[in-house]
Amino acid sequence: MYPDNYSDRYGRVFNNLIDEIVRPVQIPSQLPDHSILLDELELLHEAHITIGGQQNRFNASVIRAAINVIRAL
Repeated sequence: MYPDNYSDRYGRVFNNLIDEIVRPVQIPSQLPDHSILLDELELLHEAHITIGGQQNRFNASVIRAAINVIRAL
C-alpha cells in the first residue's frame, strides 16, 4: 500500500539476520555407503567365475548386474 520506509526495511533486515543466527544448522544426512556390499559381491563374483560351469557363469553374470545396479544408484 505505502512504499517501504527506512524502518520497515531495517526491520526486515534485522529479522532476517536474527533468523540466520538463531536458525539451527541442519547438516544433511549422508547417503548410505554400499562399499561393504560391493566388496562382498565382488568376492562372490570372482568365486563364481573361477569355479566354472554354466550355472556358475550365469550366477556370476547376475551378480555383476547387481553390482552395476548398485553402482548406478
